[in-house]
Amino acid sequence: MAKVLDILRKYTQTAPVDVEGIAGELGINVVRDFLGDGISGKIQRDSADQYTIVVNATESPVRQRFTIAHEIAHYLYHRDLIGDGVSDSPAYRAPDERIYETTPLERRHETQANQFAANILMPKDLIRFIEAHQPDIQLPDLAQRLDVSLPALRVRKGLPPYFGAAEEFAIVE
Repeated sequence: MAKVLDILRKYTQTAPVDVEGIAGELGINVVRDFLGDGISGKIQRDSADQYTIVVNATESPVRQRFTIAHEIAHYLYHRDLIGDGVSDSPAYRAPDERIYETTPLERRHETQANQFAANILMPKDLIRFIEAHQPDIQLPDLAQRLDVSLPALRVRKGLPPYFGAAEEFAIVE
């Protein structure tokens, strides 16, 4: 576990966080493929000790980054549940629990993976550092610097994800 923490510390000091670098140092391959509508990505076990994250190539770069961080969380926290592969669908945000009928993961696992992804992509210390050195930075500019969606950054900062202004579309998830 100390090695994992060292890797995470190494990559969360600068923006944007290199999630593919984190995956690489953990020994996880990252590939892009066409996964179909509603599937952002999955992590699969290729052999006893080799894993691959497959990211939906049709989704935006910021969504792909979030998916990679989310799947890294599954690798770190839920490896025993991965088996031959775990698909991650945006349906976890919906009240429809049927998504979990075909996977050993439960809503709580998805929530944990989302929280981990937010912590990795938008580390509070890194946000504080950027804001201290650029006190006038606006949220869209901060989101762009972190290479995350504006709604994700707003949630990370404890704000509602959308506020109805044109500004919310500055960075599309």
